[in-house]
Amino acid sequence: MKKFLTVFVLLLFIQISYTQETVGGRVIKNAKDKTYGRGEQKSDEAVDKALSKVEEGINGLFKKKEKKKKGEKEADVSSSSKTVLYEPPITQTDESGNTDYTTYKDFDFVSGENVLFFEDFADNSKKRWGAYDANEMAVVSIDGKNWIEVKSGSFYPLGLKVLPKNFTLEFEVHTPDKYTGSLGLRFLDNSQANSLQDPYLDNCTEITISPITQMPKTGLATFAIKTNNEQINPENEFQFYSWQPELNNFFAKISMKCESNKLTLWINKEKIIENAEFLVASREHVLAFHLQNYFVAENRMYLTNFRLATGSANPKNEIATKKKFVTQNIYFDVNSDVIRPNSYATLKQIAESMQAIDGNIKIVGHTDSDGKDTDNIILSQKRAESVKRALVNEFGIDANKLSTDGKGESVPLNKNTTPAEKAQNRRVEFIKI
Repeated sequence: MKKFLTVFVLLLFIQISYTQETVGGRVIKNAKDKTYGRGEQKSDEAVDKALSKVEEGINGLFKKKEKKKKGEKEADVSSSSKTVLYEPPITQTDESGNTDYTTYKDFDFVSGENVLFFEDFADNSKKRWGAYDANEMAVVSIDGKNWIEVKSGSFYPLGLKVLPKNFTLEFEVHTPDKYTGSLGLRFLDNSQANSLQDPYLDNCTEITISPITQMPKTGLATFAIKTNNEQINPENEFQFYSWQPELNNFFAKISMKCESNKLTLWINKEKIIENAEFLVASREHVLAFHLQNYFVAENRMYLTNFRLATGSANPKNEIATKKKFVTQNIYFDVNSDVIRPNSYATLKQIAESMQAIDGNIKIVGHTDSDGKDTDNIILSQKRAESVKRALVNEFGIDANKLSTDGKGESVPLNKNTTPAEKAQNRRVEFIKI
């Protein structure tokens, strides 16, 4: 018996030592360190609770696991949390090809219509981006999609100048590891446009998004408005639950709208900030990003599909006055006519406009210049037909009012040379006839 107790105590000591040396252990050990400020700093009481949870987890390793009863399933960890999962690469459809829009019907973010900047790294190039250390960036492919891998420091789009007063910004981010750092979105005064790689900026507004914090299974977003390196706004902390690497949710779609200097922010389909005083009205802003290793010695994130746009959609007014409404906000799976579910809000706007307009509408699909001309013609026709099917089946529009056509790449809006130009050409037109 004594020999058994000696072995037990030795195993317990080894387990505790190991736990503290893992990344998770380092997070708890350093949780009180003020260098982890930026909204992650909580009271000592919260840290003590986190330590207690580690101890409970260690004790649980030595508890005998109860056998499942016949027919009983393992508990679904994600179902008990407030998780809102990232949109999968392949859209769920029924046998007729109709998209399942269920999870997006309450998602009220709508992209701006005029695309100013777009980046999907389709050409495997990082030449349109600057960084504090260019060696910390690389383009990689994951699940058939290209991403830029960033390990630390500042990085920024080179072709994007001063931001408009009102805009939308969206991008996708992937954290391949369960423990990761924090992502900062920096809106700097234009006077600092030549020092975007600087980790310390005197005049800017910065959003910091941390999917890993000292609070288990809880992310945190904060923002600070700085003038002469002094924060001039109150402390702001916003919890979120839909991007949780701890629960194997490694992907997120970040969407934000800035209107009249006020911010609304979504992480996946979860709205976490709404109409908060954000940008300084007297400033002209430029954009940069920053990856900070708050909780880990080494860090990496993958980002893609950056889209910055301006201008609000008004299909009813456009069709009534110009006889045509054009949108780049109906999205399709790559090289497919399947409509992605995040197109729901745009389709709903268009359907409501059609219900208020007399006469017939022709739906015309357009593509960029990638691929063969003949393939693009066929693809654009099929996409127009998919839009018609969605308006009829999902929103009850009379099919007799709608006709379709596809122009492929034959009517470009520009030279089709940059990612932003190609994004502008991937569009759907609604023409009153």
